Amino acid sequence: LRDSNMSLSFATLNVRGLASSRKQYQLQRLVEDEQPDFLAVQETKLQTEENIERALRPYLRRYEVAASHAAGRSGGCFLFLRKSVNYENLQVVIDECGRFISCDFTLSDVQWRVICIYAPNNAKDREVFFQFLRNYLECDKVIVCMGDFNCVCDERDSTGAATSGDSSSRLLKEIVNVCGLEDVGALCTIRSGVRYTHFQNTSHARLDRIYVTVDVLRTVHGYRVQPIFFTDHCLVSVKIGRKESRASRFNWQLWKLNRTLLNDKLFATTVAELLRGVVEKETCIREAWEGFKEGVKLAAVERASNITFQARARERQLKQDLNALCRVECERPGTCSDDIRHIKMELDQIYNEKYKGAVVRARSEKFLLGEQPTKRALAEEKKYALTREIREIEYKGKISSDKDVIEEAFVEYFGKLFGEKPTPVGFRKFKDFLSLMPKLDEEVTTWLEGEITLGEVEQAIDSLARQKTPGPDGLCAEFYQTFKNALSPVLLAVFNESFENYCLPRSFVEAHTILIPKSEDLSKRLSVTGYRPITLCNIDYKIFTKIITRRLQCVIRDLIGDHQTCGIKGRSIQTNIHIARSIFETVGRDKVAMIQLDLEKAFDRVRHDVLKSILLHVNVGKVVLKGVDMAYKGCTTRLVLNNNVSKKIAVLSSVRQGCPLSPLLFALYLEPFCVSVITSKNIRGFLFNNVEVKVSAYADDVAIFCKDEESVMETVVLTKEYCNATGAAVNWGKCCGVWHGRWALKPHYFAGFNWEATPCTYLGVPLEYYKVSTPYWTELAKDLKTKADTWVSRNLSIFARATVCNIFLIAKIWYIMQVLACTRMSIQKFHRVFATLIWRSGWERMRRDNLFRSVKSGGLGLSHLFVRKIVSRFFFLRDQNHPFLRAIIQVRLANSLPAVLVTSECTEPPCFSGYLKEVKDAVLFLQARFSMDYLGSVTKKKLSRDLIELLSPAPLYRSLYSQCPGQDVLQRVKRMCVPPGVKSFFFKLHSETLPVKPWLRDKGIFVPWSVDCLPCKTPETIEHVFIYCWDAVFFWDILQRTMKKDFMLSPETIRYLPVEESDTVPYDLFMILGLFSIWKTRMEFRHADPKIKSVQKHFIDIVNEVQTVYCRTPETTPEWAHLFSKIKNMREL
Repeated sequence: LRDSNMSLSFATLNVRGLASSRKQYQLQRLVEDEQPDFLAVQETKLQTEENIERALRPYLRRYEVAASHAAGRSGGCFLFLRKSVNYENLQVVIDECGRFISCDFTLSDVQWRVICIYAPNNAKDREVFFQFLRNYLECDKVIVCMGDFNCVCDERDSTGAATSGDSSSRLLKEIVNVCGLEDVGALCTIRSGVRYTHFQNTSHARLDRIYVTVDVLRTVHGYRVQPIFFTDHCLVSVKIGRKESRASRFNWQLWKLNRTLLNDKLFATTVAELLRGVVEKETCIREAWEGFKEGVKLAAVERASNITFQARARERQLKQDLNALCRVECERPGTCSDDIRHIKMELDQIYNEKYKGAVVRARSEKFLLGEQPTKRALAEEKKYALTREIREIEYKGKISSDKDVIEEAFVEYFGKLFGEKPTPVGFRKFKDFLSLMPKLDEEVTTWLEGEITLGEVEQAIDSLARQKTPGPDGLCAEFYQTFKNALSPVLLAVFNESFENYCLPRSFVEAHTILIPKSEDLSKRLSVTGYRPITLCNIDYKIFTKIITRRLQCVIRDLIGDHQTCGIKGRSIQTNIHIARSIFETVGRDKVAMIQLDLEKAFDRVRHDVLKSILLHVNVGKVVLKGVDMAYKGCTTRLVLNNNVSKKIAVLSSVRQGCPLSPLLFALYLEPFCVSVITSKNIRGFLFNNVEVKVSAYADDVAIFCKDEESVMETVVLTKEYCNATGAAVNWGKCCGVWHGRWALKPHYFAGFNWEATPCTYLGVPLEYYKVSTPYWTELAKDLKTKADTWVSRNLSIFARATVCNIFLIAKIWYIMQVLACTRMSIQKFHRVFATLIWRSGWERMRRDNLFRSVKSGGLGLSHLFVRKIVSRFFFLRDQNHPFLRAIIQVRLANSLPAVLVTSECTEPPCFSGYLKEVKDAVLFLQARFSMDYLGSVTKKKLSRDLIELLSPAPLYRSLYSQCPGQDVLQRVKRMCVPPGVKSFFFKLHSETLPVKPWLRDKGIFVPWSVDCLPCKTPETIEHVFIYCWDAVFFWDILQRTMKKDFMLSPETIRYLPVEESDTVPYDLFMILGLFSIWKTRMEFRHADPKIKSVQKHFIDIVNEVQTVYCRTPETTPEWAHLFSKIKNMREL
């Protein structure tokens, strides 16, 4: 250990109960501040799996946690192991009493055993426990045993009033001596200042201890006893390994602007002053701009530091006083007990306010953004953490976990990849490829050469994506959008001066590169080639390149043929897949060979001189040419690895993945190759109705279609020539070929790469199912059900669950369904999965079609896959402009659709299946319901809406009240800042699916006794529950008197919550909270809840929750907030 660079921190703490969310929050803050590598926590008193899962959820991104469940109300232990520690062969032993966790692992070829214990209070029970512990201490591993031992082994470790040593203490001393362990605290207590770890009145003792194997004692340092305000035990910590001061957890090279400062007036004033200094500069605007950004960074750091310092000054002073008083208390027990108790109470009050603030923020986010669930909400902490941290890498034949070695390996690899390369051997032949490219007309070039305007700068700023990681300067897109009016003229001057001097500001060409794993396979992550580099450019650079990109986008279709689709407006990846699938469908007795080329490090191997030659040839003009040249001239990047930034790497080749220009530049780079394949007379592609398809490309996914073996061989030759001319490379080992149709021979290896006899996956679509896709959809439905089950337990409203279906569950289905046939039966299976998630039950409470209606029309806006499929197939036919696909449609479908397609052939309509059959059926389906004039001009959105209205007529619960005001009630409720359960309740009330007794009886569900309301002896209908029952009558009377508003209660108003334009108070909000409170009390009464609350108490409780959301800051407090106080004081029945 002394010879290694390893340094590990260990800590132990008895929390005295962790059931309350406030205590959990306090422990979370402590762990974030201390960041131990191993933490033993005792006396959690958490017994159920659900409570433990909730308590551990905030830690799982950084820690592996072993949990020993409490037995009844006693015991319970956690052992935290930081994921960044490169341990191997992890094995865990847990007892059933909540008092013991043992963890074995291998670290740096050393076997470790870390033990967390919580000894019983009774001496005899402790003896039995220590005898059990002995079995785990007698081993040849490095042992760290820590926890609450509930006894002392040295009379100096307790005050006179504390419990003296007993038989269990003597047994523990014997075991420790025999097993070769040493008490760290016994050696280091004098230096630490605080000797005791448990303070209780005047009885203090060192109960919390850490024992380590004698062999590592020389490497032990940093022992510390830290008083903790939320428990009467102290945090005991120690370090083992190399002595070094902990590096700052914050790396200034990774600084990012705190977005909350954009609302700070002092910061905004400082920015304005700094900008005035730039505006006053008449020359050297670029240098002034660099100084401005540095000034903004310093101002942001200073302002944020002041805010943080002021906010934590009192807390910091109290902690210092607590430590000082504890040291005095160790010397003179009882003299400072009252002062310690007072400070702990004050610290608890400070943290309680922070906890309340965190709860309010969480509640606000849940209420305000509850209908916009994110993927992070699906608890992908582990995957997220792995993408940020690289623990091991193979370098020079050895696997290393040393961070310096890891950095060296990646810097060396990407230095070679991005660095200057020798001129390709066939570079002279590149002119032959280049001569095939088209050129822009002079008129178009003249337009492209126009000066950049202020409008273009503002448009580029508006189009910036928010909440994205900024580049090295740390300034985010929101900064530029907040100060857009002031920054736009300055940026325009910077751009103009850059063009005059042919040089961008220094920071424009600097970037950070983050590494994203290509695979979840851990073995592949050991290689430097297993990571995809993503460039984080500065936002001002992105604004500049967005302007260039927007101009280039206007002419790119004249330069790039329809065989390329990536990054080009009006073209889609689906076109590439349609072409491949259509070729397989129409081969018949013919044959075709499909080659999928794997371009190795395609974006990173783009040579800048090749790119410049292409831009010169196609005549894009000086602005685009100079802009691209400046963007890549002298550019550098630094790798972001494990919260560290590497040295600079010169980027002498590649187009940055993360730069707005990249997709179009790569398309231009690839186009000479694509055109050479198309124009080659030695390569015969797939010919259909005089339309030939040879190549189809989406970014670096290139597919080539050949008619015969000679064409395949010529394609390989041409590909190698292009690579030799441009410096590109093909990984032939990963290339894949498909023999389709009637080939005499179908070799598994031909022309230097592998081949298959059945279509393979292309652009993420399994084309092997192009004929019969039912098996694929069946398996997908099972996977979808598993994925949907992970959302069921989450606290989401019924509206949010529909959103989950639309965003997360349907995304993959729809991508495949756009290009692959799907039967109506398969779609029904998907809809069934969505419905069971929405209702959280296998029983659907009403007709499923109602869910597909828009929220405005009384539904949930659930995506109707059948309607989307019909619309997609129709627009595939109507708006198709690709020559090959037009030919397919004309030849295959003309006789089946004479009203849509004109043909001179009068033959019988062919019988076909798959995608084209669905296209035909979709057109006939729409023809039977809409006119041709309508279908010829309708948009996708309108056609989808009209189909939903046609296939899902207005439900009965809407048609009965169609003339009632407040038809937008569900839209209003969905936007309300109320708990998710309230929204779900109201939807059931509105849609007549609330489980009142008559409704249950009508659904065939047994209702005990009768359907009558027990107090009133009349049927328990919705109207009776919320209007006529005695508790409702009295509640509404008191509420209306309190708010001085007549709610005009009726069957219509409780379902539609009508509001008037003149209302300045959201009375519909208070009505829905009242309805929910009435229902909650009734359910407690129905289920014989022993803690039943009155309607008023439920109403006041939920109003308190809602108030914290609306009144979280003075700026968000509405004018009608005084009603909250009135409601809290409303009369009791």
